[in-house]
Amino acid sequence: MGQRMLCSSSSHTTKLWKTPEQTASLSHDQDEITSPETNTYSPDFSSYADNGITNRHVDKEICSYPPFENQTLSESNHEEANSQQYIEADAGDGTKAHEQYLTGFPLFLTISSCIISLFLVALDQTIVSTILTTVGNKFNAFEKIGWLTSGFMLPMACLVPSYGNISIAFGRKWTLVAGIIIFEIGSLISGISNSMSLLIGGRVIQGIGGGSIQAIVMVILTEVVPMNRRSLVFASISVVYSTSSVLGPIIGGALEKITWRWCFYINLPLGGAALAILMFGFHPPRPQGNIREKLSKIDFIGFVLLTSGLVLVLLALTFGGTNYSWNSGSIIALFTVGGGMLLLFIVWNFRYSANPIILTALIVDWRVLSACLSGMFNFAFFISNLTYLAVYFQVIFNAGSLQSGIDLLPMVISVTLASLANSFFIDFTKNVKITMLASGVLSPLGCGLFLLLNEDSSIGIRIGLLIISGISIGLQFQSSLLSAQLAVSKDIPGATILVTVFSDFVKNFASTISVTLAQLIYQTTGQKYVSEMMTNLSEDSQDYKDLNKYTTAKFISNPEVVQELPNSAKSLVLRQLMKALKNVFYLGLGLAILCFITSLFTTNKRIPKNVEIKKNEDQESNKNEPN
Repeated sequence: MGQRMLCSSSSHTTKLWKTPEQTASLSHDQDEITSPETNTYSPDFSSYADNGITNRHVDKEICSYPPFENQTLSESNHEEANSQQYIEADAGDGTKAHEQYLTGFPLFLTISSCIISLFLVALDQTIVSTILTTVGNKFNAFEKIGWLTSGFMLPMACLVPSYGNISIAFGRKWTLVAGIIIFEIGSLISGISNSMSLLIGGRVIQGIGGGSIQAIVMVILTEVVPMNRRSLVFASISVVYSTSSVLGPIIGGALEKITWRWCFYINLPLGGAALAILMFGFHPPRPQGNIREKLSKIDFIGFVLLTSGLVLVLLALTFGGTNYSWNSGSIIALFTVGGGMLLLFIVWNFRYSANPIILTALIVDWRVLSACLSGMFNFAFFISNLTYLAVYFQVIFNAGSLQSGIDLLPMVISVTLASLANSFFIDFTKNVKITMLASGVLSPLGCGLFLLLNEDSSIGIRIGLLIISGISIGLQFQSSLLSAQLAVSKDIPGATILVTVFSDFVKNFASTISVTLAQLIYQTTGQKYVSEMMTNLSEDSQDYKDLNKYTTAKFISNPEVVQELPNSAKSLVLRQLMKALKNVFYLGLGLAILCFITSLFTTNKRIPKNVEIKKNEDQESNKNEPN
């Protein structure tokens, strides 16, 4: 029936049965059973060696029992077992998980530094939107303004996964310090640039540093607080993302009145403050090993293959259909070479790499993968919808940057309130799955409501339709990451770091793809609808004469041209552009449906309670003591 093993207790001896298959399953949230003799349950994931059998440590008072066939727990005991069995994975750098925890003033300083850094990176994703025309005219290079956004987003999306291994080797603090310094250098170069090429180069450097900031901030905030307090910290991150996305154009518009260079100079004092606070207030344990051992933890081959492949594919998606036709040799070459390098990365990473950038456990465990994908689809539709809701207000209602930011406040406020409410709900109930499902249901509903918007929607309609989508985003943000961290195997050193970085990577990559696809949909369908509308007009009509002065592409790229048209011609164009915007909202709806589907398959594990985490820390520290 299995292999018989004995467990000593202070008062009696208990028999427990284990097979290799059963012990291997203990790192997942399977049904557990308490002993009929002790009616207690002991967590000890770390007690199973590579052969799946050896027990290195058993608590003196209680013993662990794997599942027996045809036996189940009551619901309350099942929840207790799930919560007690949680032990945080070590970082993989020789330090213990509980050594990273902070309290009091050091915790406040660390969180403050991380939030400021993350705010600047998130702000830089949107702040340049208001200065594109000014900068294009300044350097007489209007055709290159798209690179001011792409040059920042591409390296940030592509480099995020590699920062996980780098932080394990050299420590999270110094990886973040390097990221802030690189980001500051890029900001300075962008601010003092005297040519478009230099400005684009500065934006690329900003993106390299921004990728480190975005990835490592999430890791640090994961490590410095235990799992049961993490939802409150993660709520602040969702607030940062939502507010910075709206404040970017507002701040950019205000700074442009002084000089567009201040859109980059603003990062220097704030980034410097974040760096000083980090150096003063954050002192984590140092990773063990010499420089050779640390460098051996970095997968340089995987880094080159993954980064190169992603850059080439994203370049093809960025310029295909706009600067170049999809069947052009350049676009085909980018897709072919980039796709080939990504295939090579997959083979190398999952078959040959000693320190893979993406753990196999993150892909084969459907609970981990589902949580990451659900968060990815949620963030993707959030970014694409937020971007083109701003376009909706600016194009259809002729709102400026400030007014469009105000118009988006209902979504930002609902994201903020939902995130805070969700953090308190998770802190009280320890249940993550409920909010994952609630967000999954509300996401398609909120995105579907955007299809009701039109060119004459009232203010009340515009405000009301943004709220449900904002709630769904606020509920999802911290829940998806917490769910992935709960589900990942704790037997793998560095698993928590790598799953956190992987979750951030897929969100960044998907948001870049979704915005690119949204732009492609809006531009191509908008031009098509306007062209079809003009072919149906009589060449002798006044509307045709007014519209024929411009190319259809001009109506898409320069909304000010639309507002200068006579009312009759303007209403015709706005109607076609509204149809194109609804196509973008259909994209968001599709992503929201995928968010709902993937949320169904996330883990049912609950977050452990305070006393249980303390207990597990004691077990870790006493693991090697003789019984």
